[in-house]
Amino acid sequence: MPTLPVRKPDQKQRVLVYLFGSLGDSIVAIPALRAVRRHFPNAEIVILHDFASTKLVAASEVIPSQLFDRHMSYGSTAQGARRVLDFYELLRRVRAEKFDAAVYAVMSERPPRSVIRDKYFFRACGIKALYGFHAIPPEKLWPVDADGHPGVSDHEAEFRLARLSIDGIKTEPQSDLQTPLFEFSAEALARVDSWLRDRRKRPGVPLYSIAPGCKTEANLWPLENFVDIGKRILAKYDCEIMITGGPAEFETAERLALALGTELNAAGVFAVHTSSALMSRSHLHIGLDTGTTHLAAAAGTCCFAIFGERNNPGAWYPLGQGHTIVYHRVPCANCKTQMCPIRDHPCMLGISADAVWTHLDRALSSPNKNGIEVVAV
Repeated sequence: MPTLPVRKPDQKQRVLVYLFGSLGDSIVAIPALRAVRRHFPNAEIVILHDFASTKLVAASEVIPSQLFDRHMSYGSTAQGARRVLDFYELLRRVRAEKFDAAVYAVMSERPPRSVIRDKYFFRACGIKALYGFHAIPPEKLWPVDADGHPGVSDHEAEFRLARLSIDGIKTEPQSDLQTPLFEFSAEALARVDSWLRDRRKRPGVPLYSIAPGCKTEANLWPLENFVDIGKRILAKYDCEIMITGGPAEFETAERLALALGTELNAAGVFAVHTSSALMSRSHLHIGLDTGTTHLAAAAGTCCFAIFGERNNPGAWYPLGQGHTIVYHRVPCANCKTQMCPIRDHPCMLGISADAVWTHLDRALSSPNKNGIEVVAV
């Protein structure tokens, strides 16, 4: 087990948490950060994250403020000699902070060679107590069922908790994984309620949210299908529909909003935490395998999610209970590609609007509050 250096009674322990990736990566790291805060209740916890791309949401914008004290950012887009200089500059900055411990909260698919390299980097920064620097075996990351098809894996959040427990950080999965992951301030809730009040035509009916966009092209479902589904919802149920998503998805969201006759286009309107507060007002969120779905689930909202098969089932499902996952089984599953190389993109285009409606209609009329229902169509 890692041993922390002894500090004077009036000095706080200083713990560095290494985390990078997309919005979804940061959200599924929250359970691990809960365990870290519980293990180091009085420490100064600092998040080190890569914020080189404006397309990424900084982890410090996502992680609840009570789980960390401040953050350090670095960029990694430079090449050649500049990249080497940036590496040594980061090493100098981290070393100067004199951290007592470093916690590894990155995605579990990080290759073993990269995990070892990262471990040596933090050792070179003078940090002796290292937690979570373990590669997950391939057979656990990518299990295979009896038919040779990708099998159900543990959730990514569970993998991160398991890595910490190896090094003596006590995890409490039942509470660490509990949603909602956020606590919303009265100010944030008042802000989103004001936004809704100004735009809702029928504030007394249920509100459903739809997010038609996503960052990964291979996870997209045709916009015309979302239009079809939205119109069916409005035709059968006494409700209003709100469109959500990130700033990059505003135009797609606006096209859907116009087609459905709603003025509730919230794509890119609010910062991450406030967007989650907005989605907490939704009775059900309908989306894809993307950060917006994770954000809705983190708010405690039940999700109806349309997934492809580019990852093992289970690894990236939304956290919490009451969700429905719809997918289409294909022979090319677990491809990991960002863009599907097959013309008809079978794992997403093989999911028809009719098939989705069959199961969405049931979810709307008889909400499931327990467990996760996974349906092959």
